[in-house]
Amino acid sequence: MSVVVRIALLRPMARLDPVGWGPRLAEALITRSQVVSGLRGGMARRTAAADEAVALCRRLVAERPDRHRTALARALVARAGVPDVRPTPAVIAELTEAIGYVEGSSDRLGLVALATARTLLARHRSHLGEIREALASTRLALRAWAGAEPLTADDRARRILTLLAAGDCAVALERHDEALDVRRQAREAYRGLPWRHRFRWKALGTTTAVELAASMAVNGRHREALELLTASTTDLEVLRSFTPESGHRISAVALLAESRCRQALGEVDAAERAVAGAIDLLRPWVDRTPGVRGNGLAAALRAHGSLLLETGRPDEGIARLAEAVEVAREGGGIQLARALASLVSALMTVGAWDDVEPLLEELLPLCRRRADDLPEVFRPLLVQGLCAVTGMTDFRRGDADPPPPGTRIAGMTGTAAGQEAVELARSLVAGQPAYRALLGAALFGLDRALIRSGDVAGAAEALRECVALRRDLADEDPAHRADLSRTLGNLGNRLDALGRLDEAYDAHRESVEQARAVDGGLPPAEMAVALRNLATSLFALGRPDEAGRARAEADRLPAT
Repeated sequence: MSVVVRIALLRPMARLDPVGWGPRLAEALITRSQVVSGLRGGMARRTAAADEAVALCRRLVAERPDRHRTALARALVARAGVPDVRPTPAVIAELTEAIGYVEGSSDRLGLVALATARTLLARHRSHLGEIREALASTRLALRAWAGAEPLTADDRARRILTLLAAGDCAVALERHDEALDVRRQAREAYRGLPWRHRFRWKALGTTTAVELAASMAVNGRHREALELLTASTTDLEVLRSFTPESGHRISAVALLAESRCRQALGEVDAAERAVAGAIDLLRPWVDRTPGVRGNGLAAALRAHGSLLLETGRPDEGIARLAEAVEVAREGGGIQLARALASLVSALMTVGAWDDVEPLLEELLPLCRRRADDLPEVFRPLLVQGLCAVTGMTDFRRGDADPPPPGTRIAGMTGTAAGQEAVELARSLVAGQPAYRALLGAALFGLDRALIRSGDVAGAAEALRECVALRRDLADEDPAHRADLSRTLGNLGNRLDALGRLDEAYDAHRESVEQARAVDGGLPPAEMAVALRNLATSLFALGRPDEAGRARAEADRLPAT
């Protein structure tokens, strides 16, 4: 008997005997609310069934609160699981109510309702930018699923939704290894379902494949990711046909992952086609779920802008990044901060100084507000913003001289911004060594600010710390040798100014050695600077012949 017929038969019976037949009608309505249909009006019918189930269960609980609280929790969870346009805070309130009814439950139905409610709560908290709370909710949901064992095949599929939610949170927190692991678990769990349930949950299978591929791409497994994405092409087409909104969203994720892989493999044109395709898929859906889908579009625009910049198209890249900022402003939070930081960096690269300060005045307060509740995301972005302030107070504006020492940008002097950036970056490195490169950049910027303020000794100390960091990084990855060479050259100049000529010579000598060891060599103009610094140091030490050879080598290098 179909669920629609069962509901029609149970309604009059429940009116005559609410206590006897009401729970059966509520169960049928909950089942109806979970039936996904591609037919017009399917979502409205799901919502109507869920609304009726909630109203019926509230009446049952009013009469017998000791017996029907689990049913009410399940009805509330069913209504929260229907994608509609209800405000996120209202859905969160209902899910919190549902959790309260089953939090101490020990029976299977109660535990399943609890796990499902916590998974949905994680999704909605994530939409509000409450990523840490969302991740905690997924972990509690997985604990509830474990308590509900043995699970039915459908419940095993719903547990996969919890794993995917956990993976999304890990990505938002930049925990890419964790995201890869949990998404691999989700994919394996889907493949372990009976074939009939794999068919029933086909959309879930497509999502597990695409999100696993996205994590593979981030972790450098580009060929494997592309193979998985290619195998999912047909499933994505079907998903876009039957569930357009979610189908377009997950298809955009697939295209962004493909773009990352193609770019890493040197297939730039294919990478750009993929990211542009992701943007085209997302644009029509932005207004359907304000502040949520817009975040996805902002991320895609930012990826496209970065790709355009890297391929030598700065005007187009900056336009894309500016659009990403505008799209992200509605949702705020993580995507807005990342878009602002990317646009600031791009504008400084092309010397568009006048456009940068208003963006910093927006970026810095946003990062400060969120730095304590989501430090993994906002503290590194805050360091980047502070380093930008330091740079803004130091560099020339075209043919003009740099601004005078003490100039304030976004309310801060370069020295104050540099010192705050270094202290914050040190605290990040204490918790996660991966931030050493960020600390190196902050120290390198602080050196320039201290020099402009006349503190040569302080600048030298900042550079000593920077050299130690970058030497360790260069030992682990030779790609850091260029940065190490530049830092040693600056340190040598500071030591020269302090009259410590032997130490200055050692720094300049190693700067040249590191420059020669850079794969492909430093740009000729930078190599010439390192050699001239060495020549100056040798002259100061009374070694004119060696100095002359170093200067002659520098003079033979092209000027660019």
